[in-house]
Amino acid sequence: MLTTMAKGRTFDYSHNVGRSAQSGMGFYFPTRSTTGDGDVVYVVNRGGENLSGVAWDKTGYGARVSKLSIGTESGDEEFLGEFGGYGTGDGEFIWPSGIARDKHGNLFVTDEWLNRVSIFDPDGKFLSAWSTLEDGVEGPNGASDIAISADQIVYITDSRSHEVKVFEIDGSFLNKWGGHGISQGQFDGPWGVTIDGEGSVYVVDHLNHRVQKFSHEGDWILEFGGFGTEDHRLFYPCGIAVDPEGDIYVSDWTHNGWHEGKVKIFGPDGEHIAVLIGDAVELSQWGQMTVDANVDVLKARRRVRTTEPEWRFSMPTGITFDEDKNRIIIADQQRGRVQIYNKLNSFVDCQLNL
Repeated sequence: MLTTMAKGRTFDYSHNVGRSAQSGMGFYFPTRSTTGDGDVVYVVNRGGENLSGVAWDKTGYGARVSKLSIGTESGDEEFLGEFGGYGTGDGEFIWPSGIARDKHGNLFVTDEWLNRVSIFDPDGKFLSAWSTLEDGVEGPNGASDIAISADQIVYITDSRSHEVKVFEIDGSFLNKWGGHGISQGQFDGPWGVTIDGEGSVYVVDHLNHRVQKFSHEGDWILEFGGFGTEDHRLFYPCGIAVDPEGDIYVSDWTHNGWHEGKVKIFGPDGEHIAVLIGDAVELSQWGQMTVDANVDVLKARRRVRTTEPEWRFSMPTGITFDEDKNRIIIADQQRGRVQIYNKLNSFVDCQLNL
């Protein structure tokens, strides 16, 4: 269903961008994105680790940040470059996970293994880095997602200490809240984090299958979701975004391939609105280039009964709401692409019998 209408909202599929690629025009396990100026989008690629017989910090490939223009329709996309790479040096990553942009356009990228934030300018030049670990505090840590508020306060979910950590923009530690558990304000593997226009903080509580909303100081406000595959419930959720009208977008991931994943949309009070399942009915421009270059792949695609399974999300992760263009950008992780939906504020649907 290319156009989804529910409770006064309309979500219209636009196009998809990407293909599976360890470098260049495509993504390798994209996990998160953020917008730049115009149609520019930065996408974090988690990468993979499959090289044997080398040092532990040299086994990976594909970890990077891709910079591209996604355009407004299929064929408009343009690859603009990439930066980072697998490793432990300045500007490198082991497990890149989240990305956010400050008021100057600089990019803050979290690393779940190195527990640090690496900072780049809009062109990808490495500027600095700081640790997400507190002095004197021991225990497992994993800096997952990141969000930066309008007043330049940094919020980071730590999926292994089960906390939200709060920092100044220079990395100075300010506060933390959470802890392992199932009660209000506690977490089990928190993943995505975002901030709405009023400064409230939303945290995806991955293994508790819920979203929790807090004040900027960490005071609990509400929660919604709960374990299940029904439309109003959540099943290993991971990414989150909030639009200016307060609608909340949550990527419902998967677990051991039980289902392919969805994006669920909720109102400001947590009321369920709609579900997106992925609508990439045509290959992206870069994906089509790959098929066209291999006649055997083209023949194989013509033999299948339907290509509908590849239209759908497969383990969607990060979600970004592009306020300038009023659109949703979804990292479709296992398919190496992003899918883009427009949120239409004016839509007239003629009643036709089809």
